[in-house]
Amino acid sequence: MFNFVGRNKRFAQVVMAIIIIPFAAWGVDSYFRDAGAGGDIAKIGDLRISPQDFSNRMTDRQNMARQQMGERYDPAMFNTPEARYEVLNQMITENLLLKKANDDYFRVSDQKVFDEINKIPAFQQDGKFSPDLYKQLLLQQAKPMTPAQFEHLVRSEFLTAPLTEAVQAGELSAVSTAERYYLLAGEKREVAMASLETADFVKQVKISDEEIEDYYTKNPQSFQSPETVSIEYVKINKAALLEKVAATDAQIHDFYESNKKRYEQPEKRNAAHILIAVAKDATGAQKEEARKKAEDVFNKAKATPDKFAALAKEFSQDPGSAAQGGELGVVAVGSFVKPFEKAIFDAKENGIVGPVETEFGYHIIKVTIHPGRQPAFDEVKAKVASDFKQNEVGKAYAEKAGRFASMVHENTDSFDEISKKLEAPISKAEFLTRAQVAQLANGNQQLAEAVFSPDSLRDRQNTDAIEIGSDAIISARVIDHKATTVRPLEDVKPAIKKLMEARKAFELTRAAGEEKLAQLRQGKSVAGLTFGKPVTIGRQQQQLGFTADVQAEAFRLEAGKLPAYLGAAVGQSRYTIYRVEKILLATAPEAAQKEATAQRLRDMKGREAMNAYLQNLRDNTKVEINQSKLDSAR
Repeated sequence: MFNFVGRNKRFAQVVMAIIIIPFAAWGVDSYFRDAGAGGDIAKIGDLRISPQDFSNRMTDRQNMARQQMGERYDPAMFNTPEARYEVLNQMITENLLLKKANDDYFRVSDQKVFDEINKIPAFQQDGKFSPDLYKQLLLQQAKPMTPAQFEHLVRSEFLTAPLTEAVQAGELSAVSTAERYYLLAGEKREVAMASLETADFVKQVKISDEEIEDYYTKNPQSFQSPETVSIEYVKINKAALLEKVAATDAQIHDFYESNKKRYEQPEKRNAAHILIAVAKDATGAQKEEARKKAEDVFNKAKATPDKFAALAKEFSQDPGSAAQGGELGVVAVGSFVKPFEKAIFDAKENGIVGPVETEFGYHIIKVTIHPGRQPAFDEVKAKVASDFKQNEVGKAYAEKAGRFASMVHENTDSFDEISKKLEAPISKAEFLTRAQVAQLANGNQQLAEAVFSPDSLRDRQNTDAIEIGSDAIISARVIDHKATTVRPLEDVKPAIKKLMEARKAFELTRAAGEEKLAQLRQGKSVAGLTFGKPVTIGRQQQQLGFTADVQAEAFRLEAGKLPAYLGAAVGQSRYTIYRVEKILLATAPEAAQKEATAQRLRDMKGREAMNAYLQNLRDNTKVEINQSKLDSAR
C-alpha cells in the first residue's frame, strides 16, 4: 500500500537491491566481535539496532511470508540461526548506508518528504492528500506506525538511494563483450546417460544385529521423540465477536449520516491519447515537424471525437495503447508525467485537449469526466452495515481483550472464571510440539516460548495474554508435559536396518560405476551399460539428472576430444555415467539480443560493484553483534 517508490522504477530497483544482498557478501564470522554487555543487538558505528527493532523486523518478515505462502507457511522457518542472521544482515546493510549518508552530510528536506507522501494515491481523497486518511491507514497496518515513523522511513530511503544508485548505474559493458558472452552462454552440449541404480545392489547387502545396535548407540539424537505438551487455552478474537453483533436499521442509518464522507464516490477521469513521438536527440526541424503533425491530428480528433479510437490506431506511436484506441483507463494522480497529468485534470468538461508536449513527444488527449457523487443510503446499506459491525466489534474487542489480559494474572491456575465472565470457550489440544503450539497463535513463536518455558512447565499456570496480530489474543496453560526421550531400539530397528542397507548399497553402486567409467575412458567396451537417447543441455540452466560439477565439466571439453565420459553420484540412489557426444555452437546475436545481453552484464556488474561497495563500508566501520542478545531477541 505504501509503495512510495513505485513511480520511480530506478529508485525502487536500488532499494530492492540493497535489501536482498546476502549475508555471505562478507561472511557471518566477520561480524562476531564482542559487542559488550549493552542492551543492543548490534552497533554500526554510532548507530544501534535494539532488540525491539529486530523483533519488529522479524514480525514484518513473518507477516509477509504468511501472506505470500498461505497454508504452506511454517513459522519454524524463521526460528533458525540462518533466518535471524539474514534479517539482521539486512538491517546492518541499511544502517551502513544510512551512516555513510549522514557522514557525507546528505540531507533530505522536510518539503521533499512531504511532497513524496502527498503523491501516494492511498493517502488521497478526491485527488488530494488527506491527513486524516494518512493517519488512519498508518494505524491500520499489521505494525501500526505514527506519521513521524513513516516520514522517517521515507527520509531514510531518499538519503541512501543516491549511494546505491550511483554505484549500480555506473557500470558499463562493451557491445563486443556482450556478443562474446552471448555466444558462450548460448553454447549447448549433446549428452547421453547410463545409470547404475542403488536398488539393484540392495540384495548384495547383509546387515547384522550387532551393526544395527552399534549405529543406534552412536546416534541417539537420531531417535529422539520430540518434546510435547498438552494444553488448554482461551482465545479472544474479533471473528467470534462479529457473530454476536446485531445492528438495527436505525443504527446503520445513523452511522451512515455520521460518516457520509466515507461513502462518497470521488470524481474519476478516464483518458485516451494519441502520441506523436519525438526522439530525445531530435533536431529542431524534426520537433517542429512532429508538432505540426500533432496539430493536424488534434484538429481531426476535435472535429470527429467519436472517431478518436480509429485515429489513435492510425497515428499513435505509443506501442502500449495504440492498438486499444489509445485507452489508458482511469487516471490516478502521480501515474503520468506532470504536463500530461495536468492537462487531464485541468479539463473542465469532456472533450479533446492538446497537443500537450512531454519528454516523449506530443499528446492529443481525450478526457472523459465521471463526476463524484454521494450515493443514497439504500445504495450502500450493505457496506454501511458491515462497517458499523466492524466498528462495534473493534470497540468490544478492545474492551474484552483488556479484561482478558488482566484476568489471566488474577486467575493463574484456571480458565474457568475467565471463560464464564468473558463467554469465551476453553479449548484443549494434546501432544503438541513447539511448532504446533505456535500454529495455534497464527505462527507467533511467543506462545510456544511461553508454554515451553521452565516456569510454565513446572508451575502449570496461565501464560501472559499474547496478541496474535490485531485481531486476536490468546493465553494457554500446560496440563501435561512429555520430555524428549530416545525411542527404544526395537521400535527403530527396522528403520535403521533399511537406512544401513541403502547406504551400503549406494557404496557398492558408486564403486561399480567408477570402475565402469575407468574402463570407458580406456576405450574398453563395458557390458551391462545402456546409454539412452542424447539430451541437449545448456550452460546456464541446471539440467535434471546432472550434478553441477558434471555440467560444468561438460562445457570445458573441446570438440576434438569427443566423445568424452564423465561420472557422478546423483543423490543417494544412483551413479550416472555421461557420454558427451557433440558441441552445439550458438548463432550470432541480433542487435536486440546483443543489447539485452549488454544490459544483463551491466546489471551483474552493478550487483558486484554494490557488494564491493558494501564490503568497503564494512571494512571502514566498526560493526559489533551481541550474540546472546540476538539469540534471545523475539
